Amino acid sequence: MDGVGSHATTDRLIKKAREKNLKIETLTIVNLARRWEDKLAKNEFKSGASAMAAIEKARKLLASKKVDLVVIRGEDLLRTGYAPGEREKFMKLYDHEHTPLEGYNELVPLFLQKHKLSEEKFFEIRDLLFQNYARTWKKKLPDERWFRPLTKYFRGVDCANPNIDYSGQIILSSKKTPGSVEIIGNAFVKLSVDGYESLPKIAPYLHLKRAITKAETEAKISFKKKFLTGSALLDAYTCYPVVPMGLIYRLGLVKKMEDIPALLEDHAVTVTGGLNLGKAPWNLTSLNALIVMREKLLASKKFHYGLVHGNGSLGNQQGITILRR
Repeated sequence: MDGVGSHATTDRLIKKAREKNLKIETLTIVNLARRWEDKLAKNEFKSGASAMAAIEKARKLLASKKVDLVVIRGEDLLRTGYAPGEREKFMKLYDHEHTPLEGYNELVPLFLQKHKLSEEKFFEIRDLLFQNYARTWKKKLPDERWFRPLTKYFRGVDCANPNIDYSGQIILSSKKTPGSVEIIGNAFVKLSVDGYESLPKIAPYLHLKRAITKAETEAKISFKKKFLTGSALLDAYTCYPVVPMGLIYRLGLVKKMEDIPALLEDHAVTVTGGLNLGKAPWNLTSLNALIVMREKLLASKKFHYGLVHGNGSLGNQQGITILRR
């Protein structure tokens, strides 16, 4: 991340595997410069939930016994790799005209209506969510201009900050090894519609509930129970407050949206500090969250489980991965 960190450990493992003639398959999460409408190759993935989609593919490859290791990797030089104005051009995903910010601004009224939530309560929860991320971040906060409104519903701090050069990779195998964590549940759900027409179907976040149920069933755990009793970590996808609000509700961590403020007082909902403070490597956000979650679990004696949430496009793609130390 911005030149800090190293792939030495994973590169060494891959080199050793090649020396032993193990079969390695590489799955690639593409960068921002690949247009939203571009056709992807069979081993390419693109969205904020791309890591969960790639894990689904990796599990099938490993189950086939034709592959020994799967590497999921990606790189995006969002800070230095784009000419002036180019990054902003690529962010106009829909009809080469509309950005995710505009789309999510259209989603909020539908979300509030569906969940019978007032605008006043939405703004209260929005602000408390950022305060929750900041307590996890524990570093310098953005300057005052980031707290100014960009739209009716969002400030700069409520949006992802992609001003970052990032590369990440994880290695998956069917056998547990020293320094690894176990993926005990994974799900990726994608609606049949995308763009603005998907917003009415996204607002209730029932497809997110389907992803949660599938991942929890595979994991054979109640994440709610583990999280509320202090043995599990959570990393919510935090770009635009409706997304973590939908996750918290559909995970069953609260009985109604109005109860979210009380939850946020005592429970961190990210391990990264969120996509504004921790920064957001665009399609690689869910991959980064998995990497950070693994590090947190291995460094902890208290936490045994971690749930990572991925969210793609305007929310039509949802991913959930549950890890166990």
